Amino acid sequence: MKYFLTSSPVDDNTGRLFEKNNFRERFISSLGESTDILYVASDPKNYEMTEFYANDMVSRIEKEGVKVNTLTLLDDRNKGKAASLFSKCNLVVFAGGHVPTQNKFFSSFPLKMLISRFKGTLLTISAGSMNCGKEVYLMPEEEGETKSEECNKLVKGIGLTNLVLIPHYREEEDYYLDGINLYKDVVYPFFQNRAVMCIPDGTYIYSSEEGEVIAGECWSIYGGKRNKISGDGEEVFVEKE
Repeated sequence: MKYFLTSSPVDDNTGRLFEKNNFRERFISSLGESTDILYVASDPKNYEMTEFYANDMVSRIEKEGVKVNTLTLLDDRNKGKAASLFSKCNLVVFAGGHVPTQNKFFSSFPLKMLISRFKGTLLTISAGSMNCGKEVYLMPEEEGETKSEECNKLVKGIGLTNLVLIPHYREEEDYYLDGINLYKDVVYPFFQNRAVMCIPDGTYIYSSEEGEVIAGECWSIYGGKRNKISGDGEEVFVEKE
């Protein structure tokens, strides 16, 4: 399986797939001339939202010259047939959305096993990328979650990567929720004994023949400090644990 764990695959400035860090070229070349897509929901009960973003992804892939033969949504209506659905596609997409909600959905059927046997391409977006970790950081993102026991903790993911990820990162760290700075008051204190990798849009992690690679700008937060791991145009191999 080839995988691309992204913060976002789409460049808001162009409306097309990111070209920087060779994302578009690598991803599109992995698909061939046509593809059959299985789009895995973030909220398994929000059918309208899943359908909207799935069709949007189809549109963006077809703009790159790849024919989409079929699109199938995977949510709580058909998760019992997931094995059969996986066998009929060559591109699986994990949607972005609310991380805890998606994490619970991923745990409700044998997704980890299905991904381990999948031979096609996996594209993950935001929350979908976070939930690919062996450990997943439930970073507060909705009002009231900085005070919730359901957030600001590590939970099990599907174990595709050993990296703990935070997407949509900005160097300024100007994220506020519930009246506090998420990085200064929440993330830095939490990650004293474990590193988290913070990636902006346009950065992604991909699987190569030599191992897992971070492509683009990436920051590490560990022990109350921030270190820059790589910049745009740079690639860094992920050390195996």
